Amino acid sequence: MSKSREWPNNARAARDSAAEDAVRAIRALHPLVTGQTFTAVEVLRRQAIALAAVQAIAVKLQGVGAPV
Repeated sequence: MSKSREWPNNARAARDSAAEDAVRAIRALHPLVTGQTFTAVEVLRRQAIALAAVQAIAVKLQGVGAPV
């Protein structure tokens, strides 16, 4: 197996930032799908946080060449 290439600095930063956004989305959604009870407002707030995080992931990865 060949050695993996180093990521260019800008792509590495985008990857790392996208990973942080992914964790933010997971933390917002996980309680919703594990059966915890929330008010409708809290559900909407968590969904909005997750959506914003996923949109940020797409923008960051597209900025370094990912075909989005």
